[in-house]
Amino acid sequence: STPMQVETKEESNAGDANENSRKRKLSESAADGDKKESDDNAADKTEVVVDWDSFTESLCKLVGDDTGKEVIAFLQKDEPAEQFYTLPQISDKQVRRSIHQLIKSAEFNSVVRADNHEGRLRVWHKAFFDKMPRDTFVSGSNNPAKRSNKQNKQKKSEWPRDRPNFLQFVLYKENIDTSTAAKDVTRFARVNPKRGISYAGMKDKRGVTTQFCSAFRVEKEQLLAINKRDGVGGGNSSTKGSCIIRVGNLTYSNDEVKLGALAGNRFDIVLRNINTGDDDNHETIRRKLEVAGEGFKQSGFINYFGMQRFGKSVDTHEVGLQILKGDFEGAVDIIMREKADGDGPRVLEARQTWAKRFVGVNVKEDEAKASEVEAKCARQVEKMCSRFMMCERSIVSSLSRKPRDYKRAFTSISKNMRSMFLHAYQSFLWNKVASFRIKTGGSTEVREGDLVLLEDKSSGETGGRTSGLKGKCVKVVDELDINEGKFTIEDVVLPLVGSRVDYPTGSSGDFLVELMEEDGISKDAFSRIGDKEISLCGDYRKLMCKPSDVTFAVKEYNDPLQPLINTDLMDLSSTSTEKEEAKKDENVLFGMVIGFTLPPSAYATIALRELTKRPTSS
Repeated sequence: STPMQVETKEESNAGDANENSRKRKLSESAADGDKKESDDNAADKTEVVVDWDSFTESLCKLVGDDTGKEVIAFLQKDEPAEQFYTLPQISDKQVRRSIHQLIKSAEFNSVVRADNHEGRLRVWHKAFFDKMPRDTFVSGSNNPAKRSNKQNKQKKSEWPRDRPNFLQFVLYKENIDTSTAAKDVTRFARVNPKRGISYAGMKDKRGVTTQFCSAFRVEKEQLLAINKRDGVGGGNSSTKGSCIIRVGNLTYSNDEVKLGALAGNRFDIVLRNINTGDDDNHETIRRKLEVAGEGFKQSGFINYFGMQRFGKSVDTHEVGLQILKGDFEGAVDIIMREKADGDGPRVLEARQTWAKRFVGVNVKEDEAKASEVEAKCARQVEKMCSRFMMCERSIVSSLSRKPRDYKRAFTSISKNMRSMFLHAYQSFLWNKVASFRIKTGGSTEVREGDLVLLEDKSSGETGGRTSGLKGKCVKVVDELDINEGKFTIEDVVLPLVGSRVDYPTGSSGDFLVELMEEDGISKDAFSRIGDKEISLCGDYRKLMCKPSDVTFAVKEYNDPLQPLINTDLMDLSSTSTEKEEAKKDENVLFGMVIGFTLPPSAYATIALRELTKRPTSS
């Protein structure tokens, strides 16, 4: 510490000498004193030159042109009226991280700092740095919390050079989705939250699931501590609503488990209390179930997108269509309107309040009044939105500052969410064309004009697939191909409409064009989306999906709560589902345990719909 004190003292003395010199020069030459003072102050302080053009360009890419320019204008003011500028709600974690990194950079941290307040990012003007709460800094090298973190990191032992960086493991969970489970593991096992737990795909809350995950530079003992938590397995009501997380099969690897890096998904599904007909006896029921299982194994199913693709309210594709038509106001109206599936009382009130914002206002003739009432309503509704209404919160936050600017409001939503709306419309068209193709051409034969996939190099070394056109080559089937029997129905694909895909010829291609014309758009709409950050090149999807490794077994049982299949946790605890044989003189229930493997992006709900010949909920 002594050398540091000496250096500080020397710097202070140098400052005093400069100040004395400045005073002497002022007294010697009063005529040019102002110039002398300016020159000497410039010598005392190192002037930081900020590249505002570069800052503006970088910030606008992250928060949009309008918001970015507003922030820059605020920072360039000499005496701003406000201490800070609050950014719109940003749900995309990667975007928030990029904003932090930009503000913390050495180029700009002399003129801007930021903190988090109630889930929003506040950008502070340099004139008010001393007013910032000291415990909420997220930028600048002068942050005491960051200095402490750096010191703590230096104290930690270095990672062994001969040990790979990633700890791969199997995550087992019940009654919890993958994202939430990963956050729990990160917190409980004290994994670095900046890196967290990485995984290849999301698994549903309602399933008992296992999947490969990885963590960066984590000791095995840290993760194994998860297994000491309370909770028992079983995969049924025995958990009484509690969630269960376990980890196992830990091994170090040089490879991180990345999103999309999977060859497929294995499903083992239990169908309970099956009713095949009012008068069916036991043998007839068993025979019908076995025939259904064998048919599913041989034929597969139409590779529809499941209802999950279209959102809880089944209206995400409607938003996508409005964006393709350039109607951002229409897109915002669909997102903000009342939902058919029903909302809670407070959320319903928020949507109804928004719908009535222009009551008594002539919007076309009095734009100023319309803007005024919309801004006021947006501020009111923002307070009423739940934390799960990320899209709605982003929209009203934007409109509270720039009312009636619906394009700006829509682009304030995270890029991933905006893409989801457009992908939903692509999926909607695909499902419609698939139904038409099966209705007119059947599900077993290739016909002239079909598109077939000749080559697919989208699978990586790890088995993961990339979405989009990269590595895929298709051709239109001609008469010669039909005569030579080159292709089967499993080779047939339909396009996810985009700017760079080929289309089937004949009736399927014509029907696709008709669908778009009915919706008021053409193929060109996918080339000129009003959102600069999103492009829709398109993709190809197999018309039919044939599951692999299909197994099935018919079960008879009396207890409605009896587990019909062992979970991994039950196997480890030597718990068995086997009970005494169902008593024929009691109420006998029939079930089926069916297992199969599907490729990425295929839906098990659609597979079950084909098996049971009944609709499935989302």
